[in-house]
Amino acid sequence: MKNLQNIKNFIFIFLLLNSFSISAQFMTEQPEFEKKWVFGGDFGLGFSNYGTNIMVSPQVGYRITPDWEFGTRLTYNYYSYNQNRLKFATHNYGGGFYTTYEIYRGIFAHMENELLSYERVYYNSNFDITNRERLTIHSVFVGGGIRQYFSGRAFVTLTILYNLNETPNTPYTNPMFRIGFGFGL
Repeated sequence: MKNLQNIKNFIFIFLLLNSFSISAQFMTEQPEFEKKWVFGGDFGLGFSNYGTNIMVSPQVGYRITPDWEFGTRLTYNYYSYNQNRLKFATHNYGGGFYTTYEIYRGIFAHMENELLSYERVYYNSNFDITNRERLTIHSVFVGGGIRQYFSGRAFVTLTILYNLNETPNTPYTNPMFRIGFGFGL
């Protein structure tokens, strides 16, 4: 009976000491965890005599290792066209997942998988809109770029991507260039 009580006391003390150890370990590792989060994205503006193209893509990533980042991004695109009698405006939106691996001093490889809700506009030879159709476009991007740091946490990126899943309905042209920014916490 006394042995059973000693075993219970031992287990209680063991669990109590381990809970303090786990709490202390979590408290010392928490600041390091926060430094692994990366926020940023990219944007694009295009203006011409024919129309306007505005794109905004915020992203949130997590550094699995100092060189490897995985995250998600959203995409919103406003597009308007105005030439001759053909005039329209549309909104495209979507999102996806990405991964980036820094190969050497800011040079990185990038892969991304995106689903985009894209509105395709059909028109005839008289420039009259005959139909509008909303499509879901799946794009798989691969490429790379360079990341230039302004400080230990803020950076700008230049990325060149190629869409492996390009179709006649794809709104992107190969290659695709992006200029982005980010900061780590």
